[in-house]
Amino acid sequence: MESIYQSDTKRAFLTFDDGPSTITPKILDILKQENVKVTFFVLGTNINGRQDIVKRMYEEGHYIANHGYTHSYSKIYLSPQSVLDEYNQCNDAVKNAIGVSEYNSHLFRFPGGFPGGKYADLKKEAKQLLSQNDVLNIDWNALTGDAETNQLSIEFELSRLSETIGDKNSVVILMHDSSTKSVTVEALPQIIANLRERGYEFKNFYEIIK
Repeated sequence: MESIYQSDTKRAFLTFDDGPSTITPKILDILKQENVKVTFFVLGTNINGRQDIVKRMYEEGHYIANHGYTHSYSKIYLSPQSVLDEYNQCNDAVKNAIGVSEYNSHLFRFPGGFPGGKYADLKKEAKQLLSQNDVLNIDWNALTGDAETNQLSIEFELSRLSETIGDKNSVVILMHDSSTKSVTVEALPQIIANLRERGYEFKNFYEIIK
């Protein structure tokens, strides 16, 4: 994981934060049609009532990673232990949804990302605690900008993706599957086509975390 952003060949990890939601099945339909496997950083609170969507993610070969339980900074960043507690709460919700009692993704994405910000020091401590519990963390090095503006368009997302990919060989791309991101659903086929045209092979974290 430490060398995730280095590769001699072109590879793309598509990642979706903040789901599952009402738009997630549409994303799954597109991914199935395109034969692309991705990584979903799910929120524990969003699993309740949508266990069938999480089970579908798992059964269709997508990696279900962990974005905490609440996404509430005031709760998750109370202490390093509260970060681990939220990880475990979310992991329990995933286990129950997919019916696999031993499931553990071992992969966490800090709400708001890991570097900088008001909680920078606490996140560093939490990262150490997570590591002691065999949990890795990953951010991103490219994005579609679907959390940057309320005036989203397909053109905007494709432009931000191209801008942030630059000439990188290995890209971890941030997107969102929360209910307000319908433009991301509309853009996804073109995002996939664009990456293929540029020579990227799609990967997910099953190939790194066995």
